[in-house]
Amino acid sequence: MATTSPYNFTEMVPTTVAPNHTDSAVIGVVILLVLCTLAGLVFLLYHYLCHNKGIYRTTGEAAPGVDPDQVYHDTVTENKEYFI
Repeated sequence: MATTSPYNFTEMVPTTVAPNHTDSAVIGVVILLVLCTLAGLVFLLYHYLCHNKGIYRTTGEAAPGVDPDQVYHDTVTENKEYFI
């Protein structure tokens, strides 16, 4: 009992062969877009960090001729209350 192949190998149509070279233009564009995105992110991060640096003061500045130590010691009292 011999089996026959359902495919006829003599009438096969050759397929197109994949190109051996890579598309360098597409690779170049992808690399360029990645580098531009990274450069933009670095610029935005640098701008944000430079804009938000500085000294953060929570109190107003003392008037000229006023001793800053005396101003802070006047507000402290001897009696302290602790709440639990």
